[in-house]
Amino acid sequence: MNFQLIGKNIELTDGIKDYLIHKISKVFKNMKQSSNLRLSFCVENKRHIAHAILNQKGVTLFAANETKDLYASADNVLKKIEKNLKKHKERSKNKKIKLPEAEYACE
Repeated sequence: MNFQLIGKNIELTDGIKDYLIHKISKVFKNMKQSSNLRLSFCVENKRHIAHAILNQKGVTLFAANETKDLYASADNVLKKIEKNLKKHKERSKNKKIKLPEAEYACE
């Protein structure tokens, strides 16, 4: 899996990057190389905003979260993107028309 960590109005230190890499590898351990995850973090008026965009095989999923703690925002946005991935998997199984299948790590 390819991923980008982007910080706006915040410097992503080595500790933050290590934490995020650890969480990403835990949540998306079965993802293939064709998947791209983009995590962006922004600080505005003591609010930490996290956005996640996951692209894979014709499927684009988005999640966002805002809290007062950077680590909580990161955890919540990764949970949301994982939940969206599970939801997409269930929908594609239930549809008669086959949607583009993505590699699912949430099994």
